[in-house]
Amino acid sequence: MRRKDKEVAIYTEVEELLSNALVGRLGTCFNNIPYITPVNFIYDDNKIYFHSAHEGRKIENIRHNQQVCFETDEMISVIPGMRMPCGSRTKYKSVIAFGDIRIVADIDEKTVALNKLIEKYAPEAPRLPNSSDAAERTNVLVIDVKEITAKQG
Repeated sequence: MRRKDKEVAIYTEVEELLSNALVGRLGTCFNNIPYITPVNFIYDDNKIYFHSAHEGRKIENIRHNQQVCFETDEMISVIPGMRMPCGSRTKYKSVIAFGDIRIVADIDEKTVALNKLIEKYAPEAPRLPNSSDAAERTNVLVIDVKEITAKQG
């Protein structure tokens, strides 16, 4: 990280941001063409899980290149410049993670991840039973995080 003074070095703060953020952005690449997809996600034990359709550009990219980048952020406020608009700045926190992505094949792992997504985004909704049809019909993807950085400003 270039600006060490902005680094969030306390890992519990990084985990808190990853646990509380509602939207992340998945960066994939195929034939040197980058592609970013906003996703709902959960962070669990150095892994980032999200659900997906079985086909589409994101899945096609992943089948060709399992190395991905993931980003999430929280914009806290805008601090206006007093003398000039370009003197304004943003108070924020952000996390960038790199890793390998895979499609989760194990039905138990899929069900656990989907239930954690339900808990985060629709806590009043019922949970999926083990080996449910919904888990069979839905793709679950997981990023095994290899590197992670966070900063705040």
